[in-house]
Amino acid sequence: MADHDSKERFLMLAEAAVGAYAYVAGLLADLPVPITLPDLVQAVDGEPTECLMALSRARVLIEDEPIEEAHKRAYEHMVLDWFAAYEILALTKMAGPAPWRLDVVEFALNRLVTWIEMIEDDDLDDNQS
Repeated sequence: MADHDSKERFLMLAEAAVGAYAYVAGLLADLPVPITLPDLVQAVDGEPTECLMALSRARVLIEDEPIEEAHKRAYEHMVLDWFAAYEILALTKMAGPAPWRLDVVEFALNRLVTWIEMIEDDDLDDNQS
């Protein structure tokens, strides 16, 4: 029974990671100098390497964005937390859904949401001034 629950949790977290990637892609596309990422959902059936490389490249491009340093760090940390979730999901797929692995994925996705909230809250504050 616990194994079934772990598999369901894995699938739920994998789906959350795919959704988070799409959200991150939307935030990157809204930057002053838009950064476009390939669609992960289309790549999942094949090989997501192009998406991973594009997201890695986005970390470099963020440095050249005409935004405050704090915003640059938030975007960078958001991307790194997505990578952390993705990597542990890949490990989990190979090694099995150990509870701590799934906890790490959940923790990384929660941190990612925190970065997103910070980015969006700062955008709201900027628009109100």
